[in-house]
Amino acid sequence: MAACLDDGVIDNIKGHLLARDGLSERKLRDGVARSLARELDATPGWNRVVITSELISSRLHSPSEIERLVSLLRRHVDDIHFVIFLRRQDELALSRFSSALRAGHADFDGVFTDLSGNSFPMLPAGRSVDDALEFFDYERIISRFTALADARLTVLSYDPPGGSPGPVRAFCDILGQPAGDETAIPVLNSALSAEAQFLISQLNRHNRVQLPNGERNEPYRALLRRIEAEVAGERRTVPRAEAEAFLARYAASNARVADAWFPQDRPFREGFGRYPETVDYGPMMARMRPELERWQAEAAAIAENPEPAPGFGRALRRMLSFAGWTR
Repeated sequence: MAACLDDGVIDNIKGHLLARDGLSERKLRDGVARSLARELDATPGWNRVVITSELISSRLHSPSEIERLVSLLRRHVDDIHFVIFLRRQDELALSRFSSALRAGHADFDGVFTDLSGNSFPMLPAGRSVDDALEFFDYERIISRFTALADARLTVLSYDPPGGSPGPVRAFCDILGQPAGDETAIPVLNSALSAEAQFLISQLNRHNRVQLPNGERNEPYRALLRRIEAEVAGERRTVPRAEAEAFLARYAASNARVADAWFPQDRPFREGFGRYPETVDYGPMMARMRPELERWQAEAAAIAENPEPAPGFGRALRRMLSFAGWTR
């Protein structure tokens, strides 16, 4: 998806690729197109290409970015079918907060705040990104795809009420493939425990997940993965009133989405019973201080290497030739 972003729009993935390989944005796009073509050429008898990525809906915001993806696929297929799964916004925000911390977010609080700056560190003048519009407003997201004249769209619920099939089985049904045993599917990118979130948020205050030149700080990221694997604990939550208020922001647009795409049922489970009335992580933070100090010592021993990849200076000068950066 990074190759489909507009010129000058640099998310954390695109920034890493440009820095690591010393590419211009045009050469990044050309390289992705060649790589896809080689993969398909090396697969005799294929008749379907399946690309699964939540970044299709969360990172591609402009009509030109969606059209760039469609144009890339049109070189190889005659029929394009987008399938979007919607998750209730409060639950998505809680899940997404772990990803934000992995990407360098340095605050334990603010689950429902705008975290787009972690995803889009560089934007050209006149371009802005706001989670409220681009990540959580499902009516707006769906409109990006209904505007395409030559692609089909299916909208489904990630966690449907009433015992309907979950996303794996629903997606396999669309593909006409057996879902098999869903319990045997490994869980990847699962939510961090509250304890791990606290540790990582504090470490991120003084350590970079992404180096100044755009490359990923792999030794530090490996340390964060160790914390994720070793630090178990309770599931992160928020006070019930905060979750209710956040979901209420999208009540009107969610109702319109339900009317258009879910005429027979509701898209989301109702109720806020999973949330406690109050939440106090103060005792947990105090208990974790000695462990935090141990991880801080390990992080301090990691030497950042800010040297840019060969050729990155040229790519950076090209990017900075765009008038005025924001963020």
